[in-house]
Amino acid sequence: MICGYLIFFTTASAFESEMLLKTTKIHFKLVPTPREFSSDCGIAIYFEVESVATLQEKLDVSKIEYEIKLL
Repeated sequence: MICGYLIFFTTASAFESEMLLKTTKIHFKLVPTPREFSSDCGIAIYFEVESVATLQEKLDVSKIEYEIKLL
Protein backbone atom coordinates (compact mmCIF):
# COMPACT_ATOMS: atom_id res chain seq x y z
CA MET A 1 0.00 0.00 0.00
CA ILE A 2 1.35 3.43 -0.95
CA CYS A 3 0.61 6.29 1.46
CA GLY A 4 1.07 9.99 0.98
CA TYR A 5 -0.46 13.43 0.74
CA LEU A 6 -1.97 15.44 -2.06
CA ILE A 7 -0.89 19.05 -1.60
CA PHE A 8 -2.95 21.81 -3.26
CA PHE A 9 -2.36 25.43 -4.15
CA THR A 10 -5.96 26.52 -3.44
CA THR A 11 -8.67 25.43 -1.04
CA ALA A 12 -11.08 25.13 -3.97
CA SER A 13 -8.79 22.52 -5.57
CA ALA A 14 -8.71 20.54 -2.32
CA PHE A 15 -12.51 20.46 -2.06
CA GLU A 16 -12.92 19.70 -5.76
CA SER A 17 -10.52 16.77 -5.38
CA GLU A 18 -12.43 15.51 -2.36
CA MET A 19 -15.67 15.45 -4.35
CA LEU A 20 -13.95 13.68 -7.24
CA LEU A 21 -12.32 11.04 -5.03
CA LYS A 22 -15.63 10.28 -3.29
CA THR A 23 -16.73 8.68 -6.58
CA THR A 24 -13.80 6.22 -6.45
CA LYS A 25 -12.71 3.36 -4.22
CA ILE A 26 -9.55 5.24 -3.20
CA HIS A 27 -9.10 5.45 0.58
CA PHE A 28 -8.51 9.11 1.51
CA LYS A 29 -9.11 11.70 4.20
CA LEU A 30 -9.14 15.51 4.14
CA VAL A 31 -6.54 16.74 6.67
CA PRO A 32 -4.58 19.88 7.58
CA THR A 33 -1.43 20.19 5.48
CA PRO A 34 1.53 18.81 7.46
CA ARG A 35 4.11 21.48 8.35
CA GLU A 36 6.94 19.70 6.55
CA PHE A 37 5.00 20.08 3.28
CA SER A 38 4.75 23.79 2.64
CA SER A 39 1.62 24.79 0.79
CA ASP A 40 -0.41 27.84 -0.17
CA CYS A 41 -3.47 25.93 0.98
CA GLY A 42 -3.90 24.68 4.55
CA ILE A 43 -5.81 21.58 3.44
CA ALA A 44 -4.35 18.36 2.08
CA ILE A 45 -5.64 14.88 1.30
CA TYR A 46 -4.02 11.87 2.97
CA PHE A 47 -4.34 8.79 0.76
CA GLU A 48 -3.62 5.08 0.69
CA VAL A 49 -3.57 3.46 -2.77
CA GLU A 50 -2.21 0.41 -4.55
CA SER A 51 -1.06 2.53 -7.50
CA VAL A 52 -0.30 6.26 -7.54
CA ALA A 53 -1.00 6.24 -11.29
CA THR A 54 -4.68 5.55 -10.59
CA LEU A 55 -4.87 8.59 -8.33
CA GLN A 56 -3.03 10.77 -10.85
CA GLU A 57 -5.35 9.71 -13.69
CA LYS A 58 -8.43 10.80 -11.74
CA LEU A 59 -7.00 14.20 -10.88
CA ASP A 60 -5.34 14.91 -14.23
CA VAL A 61 -8.61 14.41 -16.11
CA SER A 62 -10.18 17.24 -14.10
CA LYS A 63 -7.15 19.56 -14.57
CA ILE A 64 -6.61 20.02 -10.80
CA GLU A 65 -3.18 21.37 -9.81
CA TYR A 66 -1.55 19.32 -7.05
CA GLU A 67 1.68 17.82 -5.74
CA ILE A 68 2.10 14.31 -4.41
CA LYS A 69 4.25 13.77 -1.33
CA LEU A 70 4.85 10.07 -0.66
CA LEU A 71 5.56 8.76 2.83
